[in-house]
Order: sequence, then structure tokens, then C-alpha cells
Amino acid sequence: MNVHGEIFTIRLPRPFRIAHGVSHTRETVLVQVSDGGFTGWGEGALPPYYPSRAGACLEWLRHIEAEADPLAVLPPVPADAAAARVALEMARFDLAARRAGLPLGRFLGLEARETVSVARTLSIPQNIAELAEMLADGRAQGSRLFKLKMGGAVGWDIDCARQAVRLAPDCRFMADVNAGWRIGEAIEALPLLAKLGFVLVEQPVGVDWENWRELREFTRSAPLLIADESFQDAGDLPAAMELADGVNVKIIKAGGVAAAKDLLTEARRRGLQTMIGVMVETGIARSAAAQLASLADWVDIDPPDTIPTEPLCGFAIEGDQLRLHEGAGLALSAVTAGDRAG
Repeated sequence: MNVHGEIFTIRLPRPFRIAHGVSHTRETVLVQVSDGGFTGWGEGALPPYYPSRAGACLEWLRHIEAEADPLAVLPPVPADAAAARVALEMARFDLAARRAGLPLGRFLGLEARETVSVARTLSIPQNIAELAEMLADGRAQGSRLFKLKMGGAVGWDIDCARQAVRLAPDCRFMADVNAGWRIGEAIEALPLLAKLGFVLVEQPVGVDWENWRELREFTRSAPLLIADESFQDAGDLPAAMELADGVNVKIIKAGGVAAAKDLLTEARRRGLQTMIGVMVETGIARSAAAQLASLADWVDIDPPDTIPTEPLCGFAIEGDQLRLHEGAGLALSAVTAGDRAG
């Protein structure tokens, strides 16, 4: 089995502002594995606030010994190369599912859902005109469920929420604070978002679960509260069950496709709402997340029109519905104008 890794730079069409900062580009690790006429693709995101680094990822991949079994146990990996392991595991799953002639989800034992609504993420706007433009663009593509990034000044966040509801009264809204509010700010903001009809809020306070405990003591009215940065692995499930309404699972955060599937399955078994989310990633990683969408109550996967230089993708968004491409593995193909149009 041949393994090839490279760093791909994602160039965003507009600045992406969240509580962690502003990005114009993001790097990601792409891995291609080939064996016996079959090829699999994988990806591991490299957000600046995660420990993985491009050089360490490529160095680890160079030392990987090719295995005859695409699903053989992968060797340990240092923290600064963790994204490479995620990408390699994804590529090997894609390869194995292609060999089996099955979509990756079915290869993993999952059944596809008939309809899956997808949220479109909007970054923190600099002004209301920018918010209106982003909403108009999304609605023109058929989106009716939006996730608004928040976590800057809480007053501005609430102003944006009010304006979004006014500008798009036929749409539903989520908020994603990315741990950007202090507890007092969250206590102030959450009832206001509930009155505006927001269906859920992700990570309203800092990562430590004690922040959630204090928030719950003082918050009586709030949308569903979804843990993201606070929820990393199965060890966080007891705290999430006590203090959150649901959890956001991401392949890169979980440590791979298999771990993400297991986390979603266990969270659902324990009665938590589940969300499958993504980072700023190409259609390769987003397609892997789409293959797990049947395990999620909420799907936050950006459509193929998000990245102008999208290399490959295995799904399309029609209106606000997720449609997986037909084919084995991740069913990746070059992004078409129809995919971009939604």
C-alpha cells in the first residue's frame, strides 16, 4: 500500500471570524493511499488552536510502514502529528469501503436517513450589512437553517441575532459561541436568544465543566445547550449528561472516523442530542462527516460552495438537505457547478 501526504492550503472567499480569531486561510493534511487499483483519501484539519503542526504531520507520514491490511492498527502518534493519523485512518477506511463496493456509512454498519437538514455557518459579521449579505447568499442557495458564530462582544452578538431573525423570518437559527462568553454574559444572553427562537447554542462558556455547572445554577430559560470545546472524548460523557443537552462530535476532535462513530453512538444511547460538525476543511473530511450524519440530530457540514478551490467532494446540498453522492467509500468526485449551486 502506497501512502502520500501533502499540506493543502484552503483559501477562504471571505474572512472567517469566530471567538478564537480571524482566518483568511487554513491548512489541512491530505493523505492518499493506493493499493491494488484502489485509492482512498483522507484529511486532518490543522486549526491554529490545535496542537498538530504541518511539518510534524508530514514527518510522521514519511515513517509509516505501509500495511497490507487497510484497517490494520495504526502506530502511536505524537500530539503535534495527530491530524496525520486522522487523515491516514480516513483514507484507509475510504480504501477499504471502495474495495467492498459500499458507501463508507454502510461499510461502518450505518443506515442512511431519508432526509437530513444541514445548517450553514456564518462567521461573526463586522456590520449588519455583511450579515444581511451572508444571509441572502445562503437563502439564495436554499438554506433555511443557519448557525451564527458569536463570542465577541455580547451586545453585538445579540444585536446580530435580532437582525438575523428580522432579515430571515422564515429561517431557523443556532448560535455558536466557541467558549467566548463569560458566565455573566451567558446568563444575560441565553434567555434573549430563547425569546428570539434560537433552537440551540453551542459552547456558551469556557471549556472547564465547572463553568457549565455555574451557568446551569443561574439559567432558567435557554435554548438547547450543546457542548463542543468542553466535549473531547468518552471521558466527558458523564459531565455532558449532567450539564449539557447535547454534544458536538467532530472527526478531527474525536481522533478519527471510528472514534467519532463510537462517540455519536454512545451519546445517543445515553439520551444526549448529537451534532456532527466539521472544522474549516475540504470536501474530503466533510464527506466523511456526511457519512456519519445518520447518527446526528443536528448536522453542521458546510456545502461544496464554501471553498472556491474545493478539490473533491462526496455530497451535495439541495435546498437545505444533504444528498450523498452515489458510490463506494466517500464517493468523492470533482466538485461540479451543480454541487456549488446547491
